Amino acid sequence: MSDFISAHSFVLAQIFGFIAMGLAILTYQFNKQKTVNIMLMIVAAVWCVHYAFLGLITPIAMNFVNVVRAFVYSRREKKWASGNCIPIIFIAVSIILVIFTWESYWSLLPCVASVFASLANWQTDTKKLRALTVPVCVCWLIYNAVNGSIAGAANETFTLISIAVAFFRYDRKKND
Repeated sequence: MSDFISAHSFVLAQIFGFIAMGLAILTYQFNKQKTVNIMLMIVAAVWCVHYAFLGLITPIAMNFVNVVRAFVYSRREKKWASGNCIPIIFIAVSIILVIFTWESYWSLLPCVASVFASLANWQTDTKKLRALTVPVCVCWLIYNAVNGSIAGAANETFTLISIAVAFFRYDRKKND
């Protein structure tokens, strides 16, 4: 019976992962910071469900940080969400959470990704946001490949492609 449950959990994890992946690919096609952050909040919430089905605690914690961070960053025009200490707070929370959710040395990768995401998503320049998101994707790509997240590994691959497309659409044209 537990093999049956495990197989179904794995399949459900991948379904939620591919839903998150579709949303993540679309995220970097938006050129407004607030829209990108709202999309990131939704994507991170779906990833929490994905990793829950895989039984991976550290990425659930890091994606929960991503949900809260994206919400706060999308409210940046408010005084309470505009201080330059905001990214530092999210970086500190990520580091503290990885200590409490430690599963193996692989747990460092989602934490490093969360640190870079805290810096990337704080950017008001979407070109810088996309550039700083590249190391986020690389960390998650490795973590997902090692931990059996097919959807996660595919997501990071396609998100890197999406960032390249957005660079071509928005950033390269400005330099021509």
